Amino acid sequence: MAMKVISPIDNAAEADALLRAGADELYGGFVPAEWKEKFGQLASINQRTFAGAQIERFEDLSEIVARAHDRRCTFSLTLNAPFYDDDMLPMLLEHVALVERLGIDGIILADLGLLRALRPLYPHMEFHASTLAHLSNSEAVRFYARQGIDRVVLPRHLPTAEISQIVEAVPDVVFDAFMLVGKCPNTEGLCTFHHGAPDKIWPCEIPYSLTPLQPPASPELIAAMERQASWSRTDRRHGCGLCALPALERAGISGVKLVGRGAPPALKANNIRLVRRFMDDFQAMTDESEFRRLAREAHEKHFGAACSTNVCYYPEFYEAE
Repeated sequence: MAMKVISPIDNAAEADALLRAGADELYGGFVPAEWKEKFGQLASINQRTFAGAQIERFEDLSEIVARAHDRRCTFSLTLNAPFYDDDMLPMLLEHVALVERLGIDGIILADLGLLRALRPLYPHMEFHASTLAHLSNSEAVRFYARQGIDRVVLPRHLPTAEISQIVEAVPDVVFDAFMLVGKCPNTEGLCTFHHGAPDKIWPCEIPYSLTPLQPPASPELIAAMERQASWSRTDRRHGCGLCALPALERAGISGVKLVGRGAPPALKANNIRLVRRFMDDFQAMTDESEFRRLAREAHEKHFGAACSTNVCYYPEFYEAE
């Protein structure tokens, strides 16, 4: 079965364009007015702290779900904060009960308490473990599966060989992997930085200096310090995994996920078209080295910058050339 293209969506006006571009699944966030009144903007319900990355109105959410279903596509709601306080749970349950009536197909989450609360109530719904759950090995996946998870978004840092092993070890779970935009130097499920800056410059992009506690620094530490410093010279929005498409399909990945909640609609649609084109191309090509060469050329044209190990989601292919 061919891999699906999973795209973010932020408003109903862009739904048709994203679906026409080739999205098979849509995902997005919606913050109820009651949540903002009680917990404020920075107590994120879904790991986004700026309004442009949220579906603004309940009516828009309803329309998005309807348009996706009209094209036999699905929509999943993001509720993927790493954890929620106990006093948040009643409002979360009310929120899910409301949006479930719209026919949403899945919920993307990380908090085990929320999963355990929702799974018995909605046996028909597909529950996705967000990358915020940090399920980076087969035992972690099995543990979440026992709690009721159906699908796992694998962490960004895993090489395709490990992805293949995890998928093979837990065949009853569906797996997705990242493909475009949003590569990060940090492991998202373990990162405690707060992404709330109004200018959307995140902590991993801010240049700062590291000083060894016990100089002289070892060669390994020097290399790590240089790697950290290089991120302030790299645009993490150029994250790309096109080269890995054949390997991800062989590994049994179900869907390739595009990052970009809050991004302009045209950029989202262009990202979908790029991935869809290369998914079609590799089906017809037998020379994977040539496929990767074309992928790197497409990356440079698409983002206006050359590929690098910083922005490569699967650098084992970058380094192999």
